[in-house]
Amino acid sequence: MTKPSKRQFIHDSLTIRRPEFMVAEIPIVMIPALLMASNPSHLVRWQFAAAFALIYLTANFGDMINCLADRDLDAVYKTRLSSAVYRLGVGNVRWQLRITCAAVIALSLLLAVGTRHWDLIPLVGVELLWVAQYSVPPLHFKRRGLWQMVTLCAIIFALPMTIVARTLPGYPSWELLLFFVGFGTMQEGIILVNTAEDIPEDQQAGLHTSALVLGLSRSVAVGIAMVAIGGAACAACLTAIGNPSWGLAVFMLSLLWVLWEMVSIWLRVRRQPLTAGMAILRPRARRMPLWITATGLSVLLTAGFVVSHR
Repeated sequence: MTKPSKRQFIHDSLTIRRPEFMVAEIPIVMIPALLMASNPSHLVRWQFAAAFALIYLTANFGDMINCLADRDLDAVYKTRLSSAVYRLGVGNVRWQLRITCAAVIALSLLLAVGTRHWDLIPLVGVELLWVAQYSVPPLHFKRRGLWQMVTLCAIIFALPMTIVARTLPGYPSWELLLFFVGFGTMQEGIILVNTAEDIPEDQQAGLHTSALVLGLSRSVAVGIAMVAIGGAACAACLTAIGNPSWGLAVFMLSLLWVLWEMVSIWLRVRRQPLTAGMAILRPRARRMPLWITATGLSVLLTAGFVVSHR
């Protein structure tokens, strides 16, 4: 392929970082920060800015390595990702991965020194390794059936939220840690619908994904159960931590909307052959980033009310 222009290079570099998911990263950083900060001034210190950058760069690292590893698989239905990798060049993407990884490690060391929370170093180390092993051998958790769901819940939500909490003074309570797990479970239930979108390609490529193990209809059904259970856990933990006021009502409305959308999909795809089911699912699964953003931002609003009523 011809060498891309500077504008095309920037566009492709952003594409493999999946900017459509970047808004959804805001709650992952802000929710634990709000619930952990005993003083609003903690949110204007350099430690918080560094934690924000660290989480975004870690997410970029995961998205880039996944685009690189799946560049041939994505050539069918996610051509913009595959094309971006090939226009940039495999070697260039690997260099971007190395630079991003080095930046994450440097920020984790800086935060550990600045906060004296030395457990940040192994937490970030586990996060980076786990993120990489989701997409590449030897563990390649994307191919490990139901372990894929556990991995995504941990590396996208629970671990990053724990890392942010540890950059602030104090120790997270058990209620807060359980909230992180509940939040991750809820969001992973939504992601499972997106995973189901790739069942035919994953089957052809020999990927043993969670959606492939469950099948199309059961993937959506399990996703619904995870959203319901995780959402209920979030509401219970936030209530135990403080007074969520009417922010909780906003969250419950967004949760019910997402559940209604997912149940509607399930009612349409159940008992359908795979080809017909995929034709029904794919146009609706494109709303997945919106579902994650809606639930995430409404939980963020609820956390804000918890803080304001302390």
